[in-house]
Amino acid sequence: MALFGNKKEEKLAKQAAEAKAAHEAKAAEIKAATQAKIAEAEAKAKAEARIAEIKAETEAKAAEIKAKADAKVAAAAEKAAEAKAAAEAKAAEVKAEIKAEIKEKAKSKYTLDVDGIWGKNTTITTQHILGVDEDGILGPVTTKAIQKKVGADADGEWGPLTTKAMQKFLKVTVDGIKGPETVKAWQTWCNKNL
Repeated sequence: MALFGNKKEEKLAKQAAEAKAAHEAKAAEIKAATQAKIAEAEAKAKAEARIAEIKAETEAKAAEIKAKADAKVAAAAEKAAEAKAAAEAKAAEVKAEIKAEIKEKAKSKYTLDVDGIWGKNTTITTQHILGVDEDGILGPVTTKAIQKKVGADADGEWGPLTTKAMQKFLKVTVDGIKGPETVKAWQTWCNKNL
């Protein structure tokens, strides 16, 4: 019987060894799968960390590029504003020069020789200053304008009272005679008031 008992023990020992081997194999399989999952999780975490690092670097670089671009745009805008201001200043200067030149040419057109002779040019300059039609004729319209200016009765007729008012206005000898002294004084007044 001992032989039969030995076989049974051997069978049980063999089954136990097989069960142990199967259990160890299963444990090794689970351990390998667990280690594989841990390795996969670590790799995933490393990849995510690297992605986050690259994203942060990219955002920092983009912010730097944007800041540089904004600075360049601001500098360009400032230069454009300066250029515009300079151009406007130059345009205003040129405009003022042209205006002064035109005024000077117009003034020289009407500037009188102070010769004491009341001629067509004296009449035209007078008409220009007083804002009446520049026809060179010392008629009623021009005479009235002169009379108003010098404080005489504006009746459009030139007489000794108009001459006296003109002489008072010009602060010269008041004698009612429209002679060279009075005409020279009027011509000087005209040149000053162009």
